[in-house]
Amino acid sequence: MNLPTPGAGERATQARYNLMQVAAEMEDVIRLGAGDPDLDTPPEIIHDAIQLMRNQEGALSASGLSTLREALAEHFENNKSLSFNPDSEILVTNGAQEGLFLTMLALVNPGDGVLVQDPRYSSYDQAVEAAGGRVIGIPSGHNQRFELAPENLKAKVGEGKVLVFVNPNNPTAALNSSDTVREIAAICRDANLLVVSDEVYEGLVFDDVEVRTIAQCEGMRDKTVILSSFSKTYAMTGFRVGYLIGPPHFIQAAARLKATISGSCPLFSQYAALAALTGSQKGRNEILQTFTRRRKIMMDGLSSLDIPYGHPGGGFFMWADISRYGLPASEFCRRLLLEAKVLMFPGTSFGERWKNYVRISILENEQRLADAIERIRGFAQKIQDEGRTAQ
Repeated sequence: MNLPTPGAGERATQARYNLMQVAAEMEDVIRLGAGDPDLDTPPEIIHDAIQLMRNQEGALSASGLSTLREALAEHFENNKSLSFNPDSEILVTNGAQEGLFLTMLALVNPGDGVLVQDPRYSSYDQAVEAAGGRVIGIPSGHNQRFELAPENLKAKVGEGKVLVFVNPNNPTAALNSSDTVREIAAICRDANLLVVSDEVYEGLVFDDVEVRTIAQCEGMRDKTVILSSFSKTYAMTGFRVGYLIGPPHFIQAAARLKATISGSCPLFSQYAALAALTGSQKGRNEILQTFTRRRKIMMDGLSSLDIPYGHPGGGFFMWADISRYGLPASEFCRRLLLEAKVLMFPGTSFGERWKNYVRISILENEQRLADAIERIRGFAQKIQDEGRTAQ
């Protein structure tokens, strides 16, 4: 059997998987690699979901529970002043991952260019490749705080049909300001670009900064597909429930694909999402406070090591420059794991040109993060000593 040659996204995913496999066979590894929250789902969500299950709806649609779609519509009305029809403009998905693939299959034809910021999460490559499209990277740089710079988008705008806009960003944790979002929206509107607005980390934003969805910008409501989930904001990764919001013709196409591929999202997961959205936000606020404390520990630790990093505006990652150690990121991460028992991912897992960067997650408790900094410090000293010996 002739298997297709792995694309860039698949190769990047495999590189991360290889490191995780090695880590799984070791003891006492501090895992700063994968992006699944380590916190428990708030207990009130589980309690309320069980109560909601006692009064189930009737026939279950592949589009999702009507009560959940109505709650999502109300959420966007109350928080973003955006009005969406829950019956024709909202689709509940099996997590954001399925939502991403449904989106690309519905929007992208073979040969279409899809603009994606570089560095980027490799699933975008895989979803675009599955639809037969081409990934067009939009470069970012440290001097731009790793935001999507409007001028860089302008330089590439004629090469694509769709822009994937991730805010806050993965892997860099960069947060685009409201003014920048408006500039990006104006460019997309003038170029008649469709926008996939990935808002998975929108509920984990630091420093009380406002997050503007591009769908709020003039002329962009009907040119935007919002992709999100409950996994990060509410520590509900294992529930596998997300959603898409977009124009009726897009939602109809995505819903037809979903009905064929997977059917409805698990019923209990949808009730848990409904409970999360409509119940007390105490657990959500505590999750944000936990990550705020962890973020400070990692920022202070990297600063003490003189390791530059992009400002983490949202999410639970740090994007750090390890060029001062003279090792390519892949070798740095391999040795750091084997010699210091700290797992993180090389920047080349998120774009081939990021050989001097690593992505660090803050998904360990505060003491373990402090321990990780000391392990990195010891490893860094060893690398520097090796360099002096070689001279």
